[in-house]
Amino acid sequence: MLNEYKSSFFRQNNLLHLNNAGLAPISKPARDKVLYWGNRFYEEGFYTDHDYMLDVLNSRISLSQLIGCDSREIAFFQSTAGAIGQLAFQFPLLPGDEIITWDQEYASNLYPWQEAAKRSGAQLITISSDKNLTTPVEKIYEKISDKTKVIAISWVQFLTGARTDIQALSKITQEKNIFLFLDIMQGLGLHPFNMKEWGVDAVAGGSHKWLTSPVGVGFLALDMKHINKIKPHNVGANTFGTCDDPTDLFCEPKKDALKFEAGSKQVLEIAALGASVNLILKTKVSVIEKEVLRLSTKLKNGLLNLGYEVHHNQSSIVNFIPRVDSAARLASLPCNFALRGPGIRLSPHAFNTDEDIEKVLTVLK
Repeated sequence: MLNEYKSSFFRQNNLLHLNNAGLAPISKPARDKVLYWGNRFYEEGFYTDHDYMLDVLNSRISLSQLIGCDSREIAFFQSTAGAIGQLAFQFPLLPGDEIITWDQEYASNLYPWQEAAKRSGAQLITISSDKNLTTPVEKIYEKISDKTKVIAISWVQFLTGARTDIQALSKITQEKNIFLFLDIMQGLGLHPFNMKEWGVDAVAGGSHKWLTSPVGVGFLALDMKHINKIKPHNVGANTFGTCDDPTDLFCEPKKDALKFEAGSKQVLEIAALGASVNLILKTKVSVIEKEVLRLSTKLKNGLLNLGYEVHHNQSSIVNFIPRVDSAARLASLPCNFALRGPGIRLSPHAFNTDEDIEKVLTVLK
């Protein structure tokens, strides 16, 4: 299965893709799906109506299997930030309530909750990361009070790949009736995850990193038990029914997460996301994780042997302190990378090879 996965990505040039925590290349099934719908829309127009709606539904079902939730609990957005904003701006916060988050959260998770706190009079509590930018769950326990209403954190952090023990945290949040929200952008498709089994209330993520599909799809999965307490942030025809329904000023919103999708959807991108998710499900996340950890560990050990200071937290992400010409050396390969936090961030995916890692280590000698 791993060989089939690796063969689903373009390798016929000299470009090294080692910034997959930023923007990964899309898979062949995703590329093929975009071409398929582009051609059908070009040739058939309106007559594709039923079929493309069915493909969007299939993508929703596949994504729900990867997340570990019901397909009716998923809503599509343009971005992860849009999905998080829907939840944060409509969460029933009151003055004095507390929202807990880490001090290293990516802006798309931090800013919506910060703004939601300002608008409601709630307080955003940021927890200092531990040494080496790790995120031990015990530090969250210390900040929980009787005013804590939401814990809104990333499952896997974008700087060094630090992971919080979500299953341990959810035991506390369920006991104290605290809403647990996760940004799973840096982990879904890379590490095994199950929203319902882990006791998570809501998650959000996007299409263009570990899910290897085009930029332009965010998603929110909200446990059905919370659906009624969260109002739609944007409202349109699809909030209540379909684009063909007559206007009714007294109609009620839908009873599942589809009420958060106000209007037309980005069909090509959503269909492509479903195709890549199906490839992940077929390969199995555990197989992908094993290969990614093997490659990232090889990269980490190689950098340590070359004398670099390295941050690595058992994820794909390897962050190392560069020398004066490290960035120029990587660019000369060419190899894409990101400047994040303490240094240069590299992040192999399962489609990468040992040869890719060896090229990077050779040029950084």
